[in-house]
Amino acid sequence: AQNVAVAAESEGLGLCYIGGIRNNPAEVSSLLRLPEDVYPVFGMCLGYPDQNPEVKPRLPVESILMEDYYRDDQAEQQVSGFDSTMNEYYRERSGGNKDTNWSEQLKPLFTTKLRPHMQGFLQGKGFGLK
Repeated sequence: AQNVAVAAESEGLGLCYIGGIRNNPAEVSSLLRLPEDVYPVFGMCLGYPDQNPEVKPRLPVESILMEDYYRDDQAEQQVSGFDSTMNEYYRERSGGNKDTNWSEQLKPLFTTKLRPHMQGFLQGKGFGLK
């Protein structure tokens, strides 16, 4: 997917990954007539953009790339700074209607069980999970 994305962008195409395709994997599998032992991980939309939106901010590399040993001496400051950056980004993109930050957006990943239907779906597709 990353190679497709890089190639598409080099040709002036825009793209969007669609992770939500896992919300209805059985329906997607049926629609695409996917064989046993194959399942949809994500979708990708490609096209020529009619606008040039700003690039979504990313967590600074120094926050996630460590050499030789793990360091967290500045983690709280870096996350706090990034939360402020993302809060501003969301507010600007939504005309002030989205007032959240990066940490708030991530909470469901750690506090709820996402896509609980996936295990049964994968087992039905022939993937023996333990």
